[in-house]
Amino acid sequence: MNARMQRGTGKFISGLVRVSFPAALLTTGIVFTFGYATGVIFTIGDTRQLIPVFAGIIIGSILFSIAGFVIKSNKLNLLTLTLLSGLFLAVAYVIIFLNSLVIDGTNFLIIAFLMSSPAMPVAQLMKLSSKSYSILSKVGFGTLQAVLTILFVFVFSFEYELHGQVNLYFGPLIFLLLSIIYLAVVKSM
Repeated sequence: MNARMQRGTGKFISGLVRVSFPAALLTTGIVFTFGYATGVIFTIGDTRQLIPVFAGIIIGSILFSIAGFVIKSNKLNLLTLTLLSGLFLAVAYVIIFLNSLVIDGTNFLIIAFLMSSPAMPVAQLMKLSSKSYSILSKVGFGTLQAVLTILFVFVFSFEYELHGQVNLYFGPLIFLLLSIIYLAVVKSM
């Protein structure tokens, strides 16, 4: 029983390193890129708006990450989830556009939730390129991806505020570059 448990723990840690961590890096990079490209990040002018933004990111990251890992892996589902995520991002952009970048708390919640949707195809892509796992492991990897994404967003947000809101463009760049480098290194092992 003990050896079996160690094998399971080893598989889980391997899945975390090979699947959840790079998925969280890539998801965070995409979320920051969308937020920066649409200008929605610049509309946050009051600290009271941060609660709905972070709530949307937390809820969206958890739901979309788990959904991406639990849905059966194949190329058609990857394409479907990518298109669905693109549709969600388009809806978020329409909400931003219709409000002329004057966004209230409820709309921030919805926009942040929709901005987290790339977690689905990213999770599906990571799962497609790895071994098959049990449903419990898939939920665990999705949860870990969400937690890491949320952690990355929080850490960068505090860093951004700490340095006088001048390093925003580094967020998308750093997370996307790190995810590419990490994936290249991990997948080559």
